[in-house]
Amino acid sequence: MIFAQRFVARASALAPVLAVAAAAALVIPSNAATTLSVQQVATGLTRPVYVVSPPGDPRIFIVEQRGVDNRGRIKILKNGTVLPKPFLTTAPLSTGNEQGLLGLAFPPDFATSGVFYINYTVGGGTGDTRLARHHVSLANADVADSLGEVFLTVPQPFSNHNAGWLGFGPDGYLYVPLGDGGSADDPGDRAQNINVMLGKVLRLDVSDATGYKIPPDNPYVGVAGLDEIWSIGLRNPFRASFDRLTNDFIIGDVGQNVWEEIDVAPYPGLGRGVNYGWRCYEGPVAFLASATTPCTSCAPVACFQFPAYAYNHGLGRCSVTGGYVYRGCAIPDLRGTYFFGDYCGGQIYSSRIVGDTLVSVADRNAELVSGTGFILNAVSSFGEDSQGELYICDLGGQVYKVVPRTFVAETDLPRIDVLTASGDTLGATGSGNAILPGVAAFADPGSRIASVGFLRSARLRGCETRAGNCLSMPLRLSTWDLDVTSCVDPDSSTLTRTFIFTNRALSAQDLIFRDVIAPFLDGDNDLAVTLAPGGPDTSGHLLLNDADAPTRYVGHRAYATGATITQDVDTKTAVEGRVAADQALLGGTEAGPDRLALALSFDFGPVDPGAAETVVVVTRITPTAPLGVEPPPVAANPRVLRAAGPMPFGASMSFVVELPEDGNVGLAVYDGRGRRVRLLHDGPLPAGRRTMAWDGRDDRGADVPDGLYFVRATTARGVETMRAVRVR
Repeated sequence: MIFAQRFVARASALAPVLAVAAAAALVIPSNAATTLSVQQVATGLTRPVYVVSPPGDPRIFIVEQRGVDNRGRIKILKNGTVLPKPFLTTAPLSTGNEQGLLGLAFPPDFATSGVFYINYTVGGGTGDTRLARHHVSLANADVADSLGEVFLTVPQPFSNHNAGWLGFGPDGYLYVPLGDGGSADDPGDRAQNINVMLGKVLRLDVSDATGYKIPPDNPYVGVAGLDEIWSIGLRNPFRASFDRLTNDFIIGDVGQNVWEEIDVAPYPGLGRGVNYGWRCYEGPVAFLASATTPCTSCAPVACFQFPAYAYNHGLGRCSVTGGYVYRGCAIPDLRGTYFFGDYCGGQIYSSRIVGDTLVSVADRNAELVSGTGFILNAVSSFGEDSQGELYICDLGGQVYKVVPRTFVAETDLPRIDVLTASGDTLGATGSGNAILPGVAAFADPGSRIASVGFLRSARLRGCETRAGNCLSMPLRLSTWDLDVTSCVDPDSSTLTRTFIFTNRALSAQDLIFRDVIAPFLDGDNDLAVTLAPGGPDTSGHLLLNDADAPTRYVGHRAYATGATITQDVDTKTAVEGRVAADQALLGGTEAGPDRLALALSFDFGPVDPGAAETVVVVTRITPTAPLGVEPPPVAANPRVLRAAGPMPFGASMSFVVELPEDGNVGLAVYDGRGRRVRLLHDGPLPAGRRTMAWDGRDDRGADVPDGLYFVRATTARGVETMRAVRVR
């Protein structure tokens, strides 16, 4: 059974609560509906105990605790393959079950400094804990210099309870949880003793080239107690993490006889000066008296921080493995879900953190492995890559990535909707399907690539980006990469959707894209007509309005260079049926009164491997009928931005800006979270083609880390985005 209460009382108050907890059903949070699975990304490893990526780095670093030669190793998973040469191999280490190479941390400036930190237990004796600083080789970024600087040694009286995780907090300091020194029951009463490092979280300033300094706001600076100590009262905090969005500090502390616990230290306090209770308490329950506690005794419960979550040793459980809050791109509805597990029982739990309490805890192991043939029964650690995707280490030699079992439902994707000057809400789903007046978002199948599938069935292949009233989503549908950008201009009540289709197959593929919108004005029958025929690279101008006393008009037009464009106006049922059956549009020029839809078809013919085609669809709502044929809100859409150099890029990137006419142009670079990094240009540019460059620096002149970026051009014709990946 799982005990899902936050405890602020002594053991005498627990019995009635336990009875309730034993009968409670565990459910997956309703806001995390995507069914999960795992993908094996590495196998044949030796006792993998951690995975981590440097900030902005696409590589994944895997920590092997100890090989047959008793040496720890760090290996790199790069482009889907574990490199044969280890990144780092240690000297022989101590050989206890909980000893070896246990932790790895990259500072925020790793891309420029090449410095990283490891936590290991030295060979010989009882295996003292050592923290060491290492550097990447100047000759090969995938190999580290073997000689490092040991800047802290902590004597260990026993071979167990070494913890091992270390990581950088949002304040830039290195956080190092340490176990209580081992054996059982903390025989040296060390966890409560503020004059020893064991059983504590240390907080160190490692910004200098050697050694470490004490952060001036550590709680024991200038008073009794070791200056390095940040918080106390831990037994074996083997794995911990920082939530990369909220910055909360979360610790999984392995229990003694009965209780395993998760501790949450919310930002900005991050547990400064907190006493987590061991050995006065095991989890929520009184355990052993302490003669060293700064609380004078174990009696004053207000002196202790009790677990955010605790569970007992039923169901074969005996050792909690702390994990991570998911903040990745591939499963948007999973964001904010905290994962942790139990090494002995094999459980993999998901939960939500509300304040400093875990709620909605559910075992996801069976769901994750269902239909895969994999077995996850020795979960040694969780980890995340630079994009926040979640990984699971199995001590048997495998690393798995948590992935959606199929595609993420359109309802669980990010969306954009903006209240416009007309009083209507305009926008689009993450799949690019329009949100218009009278449209029940997510209810209809929407747009489709003929003979391939509906866009709502596409998989995410990266993070969405937001810039102003624009949403960009990178998708994949079969062999097609789709980059969908939806922008709303609230002043003109205009929705512009840009679809870029790139053929990732090894041979040419036919591309026929059909876009469908079905506005339903005022909830009654509408009329639709084709106001003007299409031309080269331009669709006909379609118009929909209410059949009786119209007060709004929906104008609809599209642009696609090199495509044969056809259109159709007909009943919603007829249009959606033809699109679903991959039938040609009939070219209807008027329809209604009825519930109607407007459809556009773009036939590009065969598209070569690696080639891209672009479709721009513009929908505008006006309060009055157009006089004759309105000027198009966006002219025919040649690409404004094109890459002009290698991608990924290193020191700098070049790109071409091609303008069909004079005008104001905004050029800016955004990071993967939609934050502007660099303003490149904001002002007039003449028509024509020019090559421009970004030197990889932000607005302050600082070098940006490796990772995913977006160059965005804003012109009178709309917004265009180009992906850029920096890898050095």
